[in-house]
Amino acid sequence: MEKPLLIIGNRNYSSWSLRAWLLLKAFNVDFDEQLVELFHPSARPTLEAHSPTGKVPILVYGEDNNKVTVWDTLAIAMHVNEYFTDIDIWTGTDKSNAEKRNSNQSRINSAYCQSIVAEMHSGLTGIRNEMPMNIRATAKIQPSSACLADITRIEDIFADCLKSRSADSFLFGGFTAADVFFAPVMLRLQTYADASDISLRPLTEQYCQTMLNHPHIQAWQQSALTETRIIEEDEAGEIMSIAGVLANNHSF
Repeated sequence: MEKPLLIIGNRNYSSWSLRAWLLLKAFNVDFDEQLVELFHPSARPTLEAHSPTGKVPILVYGEDNNKVTVWDTLAIAMHVNEYFTDIDIWTGTDKSNAEKRNSNQSRINSAYCQSIVAEMHSGLTGIRNEMPMNIRATAKIQPSSACLADITRIEDIFADCLKSRSADSFLFGGFTAADVFFAPVMLRLQTYADASDISLRPLTEQYCQTMLNHPHIQAWQQSALTETRIIEEDEAGEIMSIAGVLANNHSF
């Protein structure tokens, strides 16, 4: 199959781009990538050429009548699982192991994983709106009750998934789409939680550290710290500190 192209937005801010990129990396899909500047006129021709929504991420491969285009991160995840991976993204199991894939436990894990991925995709708008991903920053906000309720719900999900697993485990043991879709939450909490006096449960902090130690997430963060553009639409709260190439060019 032809190598796909993944079109993404600014790494510092684009949480949905991170999800699609991390999914492809974690499940060993060979792909090219193209970055477009969010909220910039230069991005419009590329986005409109591939997606009716004009948003990132976009996965595209093939040409002319054989061109395949997938927009929206959840659709990309489902498409990648169907056509590009040997490992099932919902359970982390080898697709060739029919006995394990068809087991009752596998169905339970798959259903739970798909449900919390969909919940992250369509809901939890309090944390998404009030704590936009901003990897280079440490920022202080005044979280609303809706934002705090979302954090509680997320911590409940983590606790339920991790209750009988080892200290450095992912949500379902092996790495799955659930870890992919909640990855930006770790980066949001890294930016805002301490500065905003938001207390997290020890298990949440432990899982956050496991995710932040993941080599692909570290690679994304390092790339984000080289970016220089500030997008006001994605800045929130009182900036307490800045990391990366802008660290010496920012006054507080």
